[in-house]
Amino acid sequence: MDAEHGATSYAAGEVTLAPALAVEVVEPVGAGDAFAAGYLSGVLADLDEPSRRRLGHLTAATALRSRDDIPDLSEALAPAPR
Repeated sequence: MDAEHGATSYAAGEVTLAPALAVEVVEPVGAGDAFAAGYLSGVLADLDEPSRRRLGHLTAATALRSRDDIPDLSEALAPAPR
């Protein structure tokens, strides 16, 4: 993870940079841990690599926008619009 720039993935022999989401930062503490938690949740759910990174970014963005220790993740976990 490269903080505000994005996350680099080394999977299936490919190197991919997924740009970070643009959010208004309220509290930066814990965003990296939130990204890791979202990404690893995607691993456990057997999501593909782009979906894992996306879930990591959504979880981190939720943490960045909250002062709470446990932010509301309902928005991050909602299905993506088609």
